[in-house]
Amino acid sequence: MMHMGGCTGLSKRKFNTFKDVPNKNLIEGGTPTCPGCGGELGLKLALKVMGKDTVVVNASGCMTLLTNWPTTPMKVSLIHNAIENASSTATGIVHALKALNRKMNVLCYGGDGATYDIGFQSLSGAAARGDDFVYVCYNNSCYGNTGNQWSTATPLYARTTTTPIGKKHRGNPLSRKDMAKIMGAHGVYSATACTAFPLDYMRKVEKAKKFKGLGFIDLLVNCPTNWGFEARNGIEIVKKAVLTGIWPLYEVEGGRLKINYDPGPGKFLPVEEFLKSQDRFKHLTKKEIKEIQKAVDKEWELYRAGQYWKTDEY
Repeated sequence: MMHMGGCTGLSKRKFNTFKDVPNKNLIEGGTPTCPGCGGELGLKLALKVMGKDTVVVNASGCMTLLTNWPTTPMKVSLIHNAIENASSTATGIVHALKALNRKMNVLCYGGDGATYDIGFQSLSGAAARGDDFVYVCYNNSCYGNTGNQWSTATPLYARTTTTPIGKKHRGNPLSRKDMAKIMGAHGVYSATACTAFPLDYMRKVEKAKKFKGLGFIDLLVNCPTNWGFEARNGIEIVKKAVLTGIWPLYEVEGGRLKINYDPGPGKFLPVEEFLKSQDRFKHLTKKEIKEIQKAVDKEWELYRAGQYWKTDEY
C-alpha cells in the first residue's frame, strides 16, 4: 500500500512560474529532428534545469540526430552510445568525474525502446547501485527512429508497423508497462511527466538532480510522424493524455506514491478526446473505446483508494 498525496493540482516546488525558467537554450535551433518533435523539446527543457555543466548520454534513437558532429546543435558535452548501454556509460562518467574532482551533472536521455526494453538491464543495475545521475525517458510510445515498431510503452490497441490492424488483432494487444512504478520500486526518485506541463516536468528534473542516487522521469512526448497528426497539434494532444487520465502525473519517493494532478471523480475528459486525435487509433470501435475508458476509470478508482499498482486491463 502506498501513500497517495491529497494534491489536486500540479506540484509547487521550484519553477513555479515561467519567470523562473532560464531564457538561455542549450540546444540551437534548426535541428534535423522531425517538425514538432516532442523528444527534442523534452531535452531542451531538461537542460534548462541541469545547466551548462552537464554531460548528456544519448542512447541510440531519435535524439541521435542531434549528435551529428560537427553540426550538432548541442551546447553541452554529449556522448552517443548504443541503445542498450547508456546507463552503464553514465555510471562510468559519474565515477570518472568523481576521480577528477569535477562537479558536473550527468543526464541520460533515452527513448522508451532504450529504456523500457533494450536498455532496462543497465538502467536497473545503475538504480540498484545508487549511481548518481538523472535519467529521462522521452516516451513516444514506440521505436520511433526505426519506423514505429511496438515497444512495451505502446498503449493498448495502438497501431504500429509490428502491431498492424488485421482480422485477428486490433493493433497492440498488450497493456503498456508502468515504468515509473517499476523504477520507484528500486528505491529511487521516480516520476511521470509530460511536455504539455513544462513547469511540473522541470520541477521533477530539479528533484531528480538533487536526489542522491539515480533520479528517473518517464516523460510523455508527442510524435507527429508515428502517431499520425499535424505537428502543430502536438502539445495539445499530449495535454489531453493527462486531462483524460490516460497518462497520470505522479511521483514515487521512498516507496510512497503521490498523484500530482487529479481534477476529481468524473472530471477527466473522455478518453476519446485523446484517442480520436491520432491516426494510430483511428481504427478503434466504440466498443474498444469504452473498454479503454472503463480501464482508465478503474485505474483512477484504485489510485484514489490508495492502491499503488494499476489494473492489468490497460
